[in-house]
Amino acid sequence: MPVIAAVDQSERATTVVKRAAELAERYDAELHVVHVGDPTIDFTEVSEEALRNREDDAVHDLVESVQADAADIAKQIGRDVEGVDEFEAVGLVGDPAEVIRSYATEQNADYIVVSGRKRRALGQALFGSVSQSLLLNADRPVVSVPYDPASETT
Repeated sequence: MPVIAAVDQSERATTVVKRAAELAERYDAELHVVHVGDPTIDFTEVSEEALRNREDDAVHDLVESVQADAADIAKQIGRDVEGVDEFEAVGLVGDPAEVIRSYATEQNADYIVVSGRKRRALGQALFGSVSQSLLLNADRPVVSVPYDPASETT
């Protein structure tokens, strides 16, 4: 049963992987670094029904390409984290919250680790829509890694 680090391409991703790796080590679990790609599709070439059913070769090729790119992103993020040597890089395609939730269920994950975006002056955490959806709807524990505004350079 793995611990899933759900990452985007922000600077916060390395913190998510680091915390997920700590949980995986503590509970003797595998670490899966997951990134979700969202394909941009030219609907004039691919029918909506083919998109829904992923029957068209063009759709299949596009999904495979986006999935491979997402796995490459997950792999690079995992490699960027000092002290994280063993992990499985996973690329998924679709609505991020939905496919991460489904993947966690399929893998019987112990935890899903996500990041909040920022904090308000009163200390209230704000979450991105993916993190919020996972926190509210996942069927397993979701760990939210606190966001440190000092770590963002933008």
